Amino acid sequence: MALSTQLASSAEPRKQPRQRRSAETVARILDAAARILDERGYRATTTNHVAEEAGVSIGSLYQYFPNKDALLVALAEQHVDDIAGQFAERLAGLRHEQPSLDDTVRSLLDLTVELNDTSRLHAILFSDCPRTPALTERLSRFSDLLVSEVAWHLERTGTEGTDHRLRARIIVAAVDAAVHDVVLAEPPGPRRAIAADELVTITVSGLDGHAADRATLPT
Repeated sequence: MALSTQLASSAEPRKQPRQRRSAETVARILDAAARILDERGYRATTTNHVAEEAGVSIGSLYQYFPNKDALLVALAEQHVDDIAGQFAERLAGLRHEQPSLDDTVRSLLDLTVELNDTSRLHAILFSDCPRTPALTERLSRFSDLLVSEVAWHLERTGTEGTDHRLRARIIVAAVDAAVHDVVLAEPPGPRRAIAADELVTITVSGLDGHAADRATLPT
């Protein structure tokens, strides 16, 4: 077994709560972990901090989470499930409304920016969370949903090319990277809005083959 696989497996929760009281304890632990990680950061957070904040014994915490990374994975799974649900709702609306390609891309981009906030916790989930098999499967299902829907809109709007799914996969990956590395790197306000506009312009103009007016980031 590869070392990376071993590390990921060690970060998986020990068991799932089966009773209401146990589920409430786990929810309290995860809420506490989210607060502590957001306040202290990954390195300064310990399981003892989380247990104290949650009002449970360290033994109770270890019944469900063997280490700090297991807490991080559980929070990441919650985050992915929440984002996937909100995207599913937005995608259903876009299927019904069938707006222009520009408006479709803009709608999905706006939701991506909205859900990927700049809190410390989100940054930790994005950069430090181990990729366990369960989390990887969640991310894969979410990515497949986005790719399938984007490909459907590319075909619907008559964009150039025949392999719409391949193009959709590239768009989803590129936009996600650009949102994290460029758009969210700008502070909330005019520069972030213009960066988002520029990303929509570049994405759409690269698909339909026509030049578009592009905004310029203010200095």
